[in-house]
Order: sequence, then C-alpha cells, then structure tokens
Amino acid sequence: GPRAMDILRKVAKEEDIPEKYYTCKFHCTIDGMDCIISKTGYTGEDGFELYCAPADAPALWDALTAAGALPCGLGARDTLRLEAAMPLYGHELSPSINPYEAGLGIFVKLEKPDFIGKAALERARPVSRRRVGLQMTGRGIAREGCPVYDGGRQVGVVTSGTHCPWVGQAVALALVDAAYKEPGTPLQVDVRGRRVDAQVVKTPFYRRG
Repeated sequence: GPRAMDILRKVAKEEDIPEKYYTCKFHCTIDGMDCIISKTGYTGEDGFELYCAPADAPALWDALTAAGALPCGLGARDTLRLEAAMPLYGHELSPSINPYEAGLGIFVKLEKPDFIGKAALERARPVSRRRVGLQMTGRGIAREGCPVYDGGRQVGVVTSGTHCPWVGQAVALALVDAAYKEPGTPLQVDVRGRRVDAQVVKTPFYRRG
C-alpha cells in the first residue's frame, strides 16, 4: 500500500530496500532476521514481499505490525489485483489458457533457443479468444465461471469478478471470443440464471497515480 516504504524503513536499513520494481536484495536483516526483500507484490499498489526462514515468520509478522503494517485477508488482496487487472494463475492463466489469450504475449520470447512449451506456443497464434475487462452496467456481480453472452450465443466465461470497493462498481475479467474484445462492446453475463448487462472496457480498472 501507499505506506509500505515508510513502514519498511522502520525495520530495515535503507541500503537493503530495493528501489526498482521487480528487483530484490538478498541477505538483508529485519529485526535481526535474515531476509530477502523484494520490491514486488500483486495488488497494483506499492509494496514489498519478504522471504525468511519459516521459524522466523511469526517474529517478522510481529515486527511489521509493530511498525504499523495492517494485516488484510486474501479477499482484500484479490479485489486489489482485480482492480489492477492483474491475471492470476488458476483464473486468467491455466493449462488451457495460453499467454497470448491472457494478454501476456509480451513475456513470451520465441526467439530464444528451444524451451519447454515453445512448439506449443508457436502453434498458439492467431488466438481465437482474448482476456477482457467487463464493467457490469446492470445490477449484479459477475463471479468466476459465469457464462458471457451476446444475445442467445455464449461467447465467453468470467475468470474473476466481484464488487471492487475502490472503483465503486462490479467489474470482472473474462475470456471471450476475439471478435468481442473491443472496448464498448455490449454483452450479458449469466448471474445465477439471470442475464445482467455488461460492457467491455479498457483495463486496468484502477491505475495507481
């Protein structure tokens, strides 16, 4: 969250705190405990991930909360990553959803020498479906597994969805036929047997300023 850096500075040396996103520092010390400090996180906000010996975890927790960190649950983390439109394995990525469909083709480096899965990825394009953001324009909350329709034809399925507190609306990520990927496309989501209007929108739903 926005106070992550201030809190970490209370328990770690300044030189042990990574400056760049997606970097880490090894053999750092927090309250006498050896840690890896990684400037990562899966919430769309500023954040860090700390790696320590399992036996040190309770003491590390106590040190962080004493410094002002506030615990939150997996549900809170999931609404944050959804607002930031971050794909999560098991939802927007799976053995049956390839990186191109998930909008992560930028991370596929086919020019590299042979690697496990390279041949399958070479055959995966062009894709027939794409990950999109949905904003619910009708009254209802789309959940994982809800079918997505265009009239009487099912054109996709919701992979993640909930009411997101910060953006103040129900949103979802869905895997839909590629013809329906453009923002502004009207669709419907089957929510417990009731069709609820939705619209394809640009993602992320929230971007940290």
